[in-house]
Amino acid sequence: MKKKLKMKDVKRGMALFDVHYPEHDKRCLDIAVQFCRDFNPDVFILGGDQMDMDCISFYNRNRPKLLEGKRLKKEYAGFQKDVLNRFEPYLGFDCDKYFFIGNHEYRVDRYLESNPQHEGFIEVEANLALGGWDVVPFNEAVSIGHMNFIHGIYWNKYHSYKHVNIYEDNLFYGHVHNAQVYTKTTPLVNLPKQGVGVGCMCNKNPSYQRNKPNSWINQFLFWYMFPDGNFTYYTPTIIEGRVVINNVLYDGGV
Repeated sequence: MKKKLKMKDVKRGMALFDVHYPEHDKRCLDIAVQFCRDFNPDVFILGGDQMDMDCISFYNRNRPKLLEGKRLKKEYAGFQKDVLNRFEPYLGFDCDKYFFIGNHEYRVDRYLESNPQHEGFIEVEANLALGGWDVVPFNEAVSIGHMNFIHGIYWNKYHSYKHVNIYEDNLFYGHVHNAQVYTKTTPLVNLPKQGVGVGCMCNKNPSYQRNKPNSWINQFLFWYMFPDGNFTYYTPTIIEGRVVINNVLYDGGV
């Protein structure tokens, strides 16, 4: 007979993808901080592209008007103050914290290839207080129970199908900024495998894509994990700065 579980046996986790600071949606970030305070996660993931880093983007090297007033050090300082420092009080001593390097953070490595004189000064680890965080290299995955996390690689129309078929396991990712789920089953294994694309936490009309149509959606991810590694997950969708989770209204900007 199986031992009956109690909630104290269940671990809680939370993940944000694609904040793109300072092009973030402030209401969405407010909601995520409020929820984190109430949820008290055992695992907390910043899943990549947390900062935009437009000022060192190869694509913007000849666009001075777009980059006016944007500086990398300023972006780091703002992210530390407006994002990391806001979550830290609600991440307990035993909370496992992961900071994923997304393709936007990876712009630092690309920049250093042609500007090696800045090595040691502009890297993420040199500018953010990430003591106690596991920094996950670009395109690497982290496994927690039967859940696997990565920033995201594929971005075509069927990105969730592509991710789950390549990785052959449950995979949660961002990168694409829209929500998509593909479930893979087999007659030989009862448990489904899902590729879950989680929406973004950024402004859906940022300066670099001003007024262009897109399919972006504001979401974050949270889950409950049982001792055997199985889990239940949720991806609440934030509409106009509001969402209801577990019968609680979260209103951004309040």
